Amino acid sequence: MFKIDFRRKHVFVALAVLLALAMGYRFSPALKDFFSPNQQIALMEKRLQKYQEIVDSGKDLNDRLDSLNKKAQELESRLLEGKTPSLAAVEVQNIMQQAAAKSAVQISSVRVLSDKKLEPYGYVLVPVEFQMLPTIRQLKEILYQLEAYHKYLTVEKLVVQEYNKRDRQLRCAITLAGVMKRNEN
Repeated sequence: MFKIDFRRKHVFVALAVLLALAMGYRFSPALKDFFSPNQQIALMEKRLQKYQEIVDSGKDLNDRLDSLNKKAQELESRLLEGKTPSLAAVEVQNIMQQAAAKSAVQISSVRVLSDKKLEPYGYVLVPVEFQMLPTIRQLKEILYQLEAYHKYLTVEKLVVQEYNKRDRQLRCAITLAGVMKRNEN
């Protein structure tokens, strides 16, 4: 048959012994107990502790998510309540009318400007321009009332010109903007 020289015979025998040892280690539970069971228990305890930390951090994340949701609801309550930009503009007009009435200023004209979508955030900015003839003190009072109002309002533009030196009146154009949540419809 085949003629195998002495070296190759020893190599085949050594490979067969190594294969037998590998198979025995892989499939024999008796050889697996060669490692100390205490080491395996310690490794399992470490894994369990790691998993427990992950679960605990998940509970903390849920608590944090709940608090952030409450804060978001609280902040969104300060937005304009109109369902459309037109209704929100009416709310801005009413706020300005109240502030002007408290300061005894007559608003001469109102113009609703086109709304601006704050695209990535899902909100709409609703600007309204007002023309009036206040004194400096009245203008200061109006601006203070707008700043102290509980809704989010910004004065986007304020143009002041001298109107009547004797009465110390100013011609004033204020662009007041409020923020509303955009309807998804």
